[in-house]
Amino acid sequence: MKRNTIQSVLMFAMILLLCSWGEKGHQKINGSASQNFPARLNRYNGWSEKLAEHGSDPDKRRRTDPTEDIKHYIDIDAYSDFLQTNRIVEGKEEAFNKYGEEFIKKNGTLPWVTDSTYQELVKQFRAKEWSKAVLTAADLGHYVADGHMPLHLTLNYDGQLTGQKGIHNRYESKMINLYIDSITVKRSRLHKVQNVSRYVFDYMYQNYQYKDSLLKDDLIAFNASGQEYGAMYYQTLWSQFGTITIRLITDSSKATAELIRTAWIEAGRPRIPREISLNADESIK
Repeated sequence: MKRNTIQSVLMFAMILLLCSWGEKGHQKINGSASQNFPARLNRYNGWSEKLAEHGSDPDKRRRTDPTEDIKHYIDIDAYSDFLQTNRIVEGKEEAFNKYGEEFIKKNGTLPWVTDSTYQELVKQFRAKEWSKAVLTAADLGHYVADGHMPLHLTLNYDGQLTGQKGIHNRYESKMINLYIDSITVKRSRLHKVQNVSRYVFDYMYQNYQYKDSLLKDDLIAFNASGQEYGAMYYQTLWSQFGTITIRLITDSSKATAELIRTAWIEAGRPRIPREISLNADESIK
């Protein structure tokens, strides 16, 4: 096998390992978002199946689009500003001017991509481009979910800096797949988002704090299972971090709903069709 072929296989394997929440997690988050909408948006309920079905489209694009990967994370603790003040410069233009394009792209563009995806959804709602809007809404839900996954917000994204390599896949894919049916996303009351950029950064700042708890609980589970990653490990990790996981998934679903609803309001509250037909070449993009 040629070197470039080997490298491609390894890169594809790494992409699969580091996909946030796994496919089932994204389906749960996107598919449950519409339950939060008020009666005036009940037509949006018809989109639930497509939002869930296309919730992992951005991860699939990572296989072929070299620009996609950096959209899924921000290593926020790579920023000295964050370490000193718990915040960074949030405006895209101001951030690129201060930190430099190379630094930002190296450490991920998730908050700015979430904001730009929201802005694209507003345009599509205004234009009543429904088949595009449903896919953009699915993308938005994916990026929002990434922003609620603590390991997508840190340099230590796979435990490689603390001797816990593999925690990314163990947690967001294997554990989630085992316990996804135990996760019930409860209906939440929605509020109009006043400042989308600030809203996105705020939940990322909030969710970053959970990465230390997750890493600690990974060690607890590893030791409790006799230092093996078997059934006992996952049972213990779930018992330790399951409550926070449910909170993160619930908050992610609510945030997705709030941003979609706010985009609809900003677009002038257009009448939403109950059903959307998609061509085969429209999905994934």
